[in-house]
Amino acid sequence: MISGILLTHGPIATAIAKAAGSILGKVDKIVTVSTSGFSLNGLVEKLEELIIAEKLDQGIIFMTSLKGGTCWNAAVAIARKFDRVEIVSGVNLNMFISFVTKRSQFDLSELADIIMRDAIRGIDHVSANSLKTK
Repeated sequence: MISGILLTHGPIATAIAKAAGSILGKVDKIVTVSTSGFSLNGLVEKLEELIIAEKLDQGIIFMTSLKGGTCWNAAVAIARKFDRVEIVSGVNLNMFISFVTKRSQFDLSELADIIMRDAIRGIDHVSANSLKTK
């Protein structure tokens, strides 16, 4: 099973996983990590330890908060050291639910593309004026 690592600033990863759990029920092979209190090198070391300890060897998708930030840079460092790693930035609840519900249906690279598209598809803008009846 493809594993997911939610890697975010502050408590965002935990909040997303908890919200998804309230919708989907228990979710396996998910790790949430916050950058809080870690240097980039310290974060990379923590992630390496987690990957080995959790035996995440069937492929990993990192879902990070900001492209170019500490989360992203740590995930890139891991991708240079481990095979079968994909990184998708801009994590949101839509992306995570897509990951959980589709990860058994697609290969690693295809799944990364799908969850990115699903995350974008979940973003919308509705103006209050457009909702008012005339």
